[in-house]
Amino acid sequence: MTWTSVLISIFFILVGRLIFKIVIPPLNFPRNIPTIPFYVIFLPSIMNIDQRKLYDMYLREPLEKYGAAKLFFGSRWNIIVTRPELMAHVFKEEDIFAKSGNQKKIPYAVIAAYTGDNVISAHGQVWRTYRSVVTHGLQHFDEAPFYNNAKLFCDGIEKMSNMDGEKPQDIFMGPLIQRLCLDNISQVALGFDFGALTQDDNQLHKHLTNIKKQIFHPFFLTFPFLDLLPIPSRRKAFRDVESFRKQLVSTVQEQLVKNYKFEQTSFASSDLIRAYNNEIIDYKQLTDNIVIILVAGHENPQVLLTTSLYLLGKYNETWQRKLRAEVDAVKGSKELSELPLLNSFIFEAIRLLPPLNTIINRKTTKACRLGPEIVIPEGTYVGYNNFGTSHDPKYWGSDADEFIPERWGDDIQTIFKNWRHAKNAYMMTAFHGGRRACLGEKLALTEMRITIAEVLKNFEWTLAPDWDEKMTPAGPLSPSNLKLHFERRLEPRKSRSL
Repeated sequence: MTWTSVLISIFFILVGRLIFKIVIPPLNFPRNIPTIPFYVIFLPSIMNIDQRKLYDMYLREPLEKYGAAKLFFGSRWNIIVTRPELMAHVFKEEDIFAKSGNQKKIPYAVIAAYTGDNVISAHGQVWRTYRSVVTHGLQHFDEAPFYNNAKLFCDGIEKMSNMDGEKPQDIFMGPLIQRLCLDNISQVALGFDFGALTQDDNQLHKHLTNIKKQIFHPFFLTFPFLDLLPIPSRRKAFRDVESFRKQLVSTVQEQLVKNYKFEQTSFASSDLIRAYNNEIIDYKQLTDNIVIILVAGHENPQVLLTTSLYLLGKYNETWQRKLRAEVDAVKGSKELSELPLLNSFIFEAIRLLPPLNTIINRKTTKACRLGPEIVIPEGTYVGYNNFGTSHDPKYWGSDADEFIPERWGDDIQTIFKNWRHAKNAYMMTAFHGGRRACLGEKLALTEMRITIAEVLKNFEWTLAPDWDEKMTPAGPLSPSNLKLHFERRLEPRKSRSL
């Protein structure tokens, strides 16, 4: 046998092993739950199919029947869960189903370089340290920037729609919503003005938009191991991510650290800086947590606001009119938090299209049982499909796929009681659960109420006639490239402002 034939044989053996690893789940994975075909996760990259259709075609039947399934994603086989009883097990057994974010799961990938080790993905004492530092700033905040930015957002809608011109324009909402949410989180939690709404040529915003396209490329999210290869576009992505992180922290230093402003403030970033100065965390941990607050703090509200404006445009003759009538007489955020229709609408929007659809960031620390029958080996990544949980007819009824805000109740006490019950029973997991429940829930809901109310007071809108109504193919779940048609309300705008 020649060396050439030996090398060819080795090549085919390696390729065969790789194919086997992709096509077949590990042999020690539980046999009593179904396997989602390996190719399912690739379909959105090669076909015109969105996440809802993908779920209906391939995931709904096995997940509703078994409550868990084997799924290939991120270069490995995982177990995803939807049944609330099983979700409760995952969330409550924090030391067995331990948080293991991208910094541990795929430390070589661009997305891991982007977010690092942070309060969302860390585990154990490290997480407890992060949490003790940032909780106060995320739970107690000044709402004034939300009002200010909501008005600037409406100015942006008016400008982009060219309402005073001869040819009014329907507008794609993604870029403007992102600019709003970036300014909100930077001002409310990080203590500086990102300037995305007021500066059309904002370099930090341009930088972020560029790296998000690189980070969330569907093919590289599915096969993150490719980031190990010397692919020029991925080497550039690493450089761009590092440049953005430095630029962001430099901005925080300029506006908070060098003038000692952080000493008089209680932003989450101020608390992080104090922790760094007191040697509780190191400089990389400071950077990682500033980045994740900006990332999660703008991306998730951006997705939810997109969904909310979409639903109000779709149901403009019913829910848009109802909510507008309810918010027109309101003057403060406390009143907004007590409005039955507005709050039931937001809760239903979250249930119908949970912003983060599939989350796989927990790893078993030992062999264990999931529920009474599913045995999971040590070192297995376990995640959850929020869409499946919030659309299971066994828990939400036969109308689980329909948009029905009335399901939350008629009065505000009942609505909030049902919301808390849904979360505590793990029927609603968009804000996670257990000890790792999202620290930013209060902030995000406040942001939604204020922004939605301001837009309702200023405009009427519908879905653009030429917009193709479909959801995003992968990643965060929301309407894809949402395009809306706005018209200014007839009443003077000043009298309607919050």
